[in-house]
Amino acid sequence: MNILNPRSTIRNPKSLPAFIVVVLLLLLGCATAPPQHPNRLELAGARNLRDLGGYSTIDGRQIKKGMLYRMDHPKRARERDVEAVVALGVKTVYDLRSEKELERDPPRLQAVTMLEVVHLPVDCELIDPYAVAKRILKGDVEEGDFQGLMLECYRNYVLNYTSEWSSLLRNMAKPGGLPGIIHCTYGRDRTGVSVAIILRSLGVPEETVLEDYLLSNTFWESETDRLSCFASCASCFRTPRSEVRALMEVRPEYLEAAFEAIDYKYGSFEGYLHEGLGIDDATLERLRSALLE
Repeated sequence: MNILNPRSTIRNPKSLPAFIVVVLLLLLGCATAPPQHPNRLELAGARNLRDLGGYSTIDGRQIKKGMLYRMDHPKRARERDVEAVVALGVKTVYDLRSEKELERDPPRLQAVTMLEVVHLPVDCELIDPYAVAKRILKGDVEEGDFQGLMLECYRNYVLNYTSEWSSLLRNMAKPGGLPGIIHCTYGRDRTGVSVAIILRSLGVPEETVLEDYLLSNTFWESETDRLSCFASCASCFRTPRSEVRALMEVRPEYLEAAFEAIDYKYGSFEGYLHEGLGIDDATLERLRSALLE
């Protein structure tokens, strides 16, 4: 969850020590491309576009290639980039961003094409990005503060947005609901939770679900490192980089907190699917038939 915009945060460089200004200016121009990976697809403006096909289920089936993708919002996608997404065969975009995010950065994929958009707004009301940024810059952060916030956000994602996750699974199970792309802003937290729910619904082992979730760190690492350094410098090193990274990384304990909350309230993931999301066996079978081979 990125909460810093470096270019708008440095409002008065003269108020900072000279060496910090130099470091910040260097950091602003040091973004690097994400590493190559067999699951990752190239798209301008997107770091985290990947095909979920190929994962095996507990009963020996596999997710079909080219049916379900996950990504971050493509901020700089041009028309030819959008056409590349369409060439993948995508029919439906599942956008998990909030109304405020849509206003700040309107949808791009569907602006150039006739892709169907299913808007399922999910947000963490516990984190006000501007308030968090202010705390970081003031150095008003205790050890573990932001990790605690993220743990609570993940619990809220699974427990407070059951109608959105239910709609996601139901829409994908319908004719025309796939091939699809799921995305939020950074393709890590909300997208990570949604994909974890889908993969477990398909019968993918929990260790594989966690591996897919943690892959986001691979593609965001250079940005996480750059911006956490920026934030620490901008606060005159009063805010530890580790605390900023807690907001920007995906961590095993975050996803584990979500599933522990599910187990505590519903007894099991199956109970969550049926009681919490209202997904019956027929819908689940349609979803599995559409995505598995």
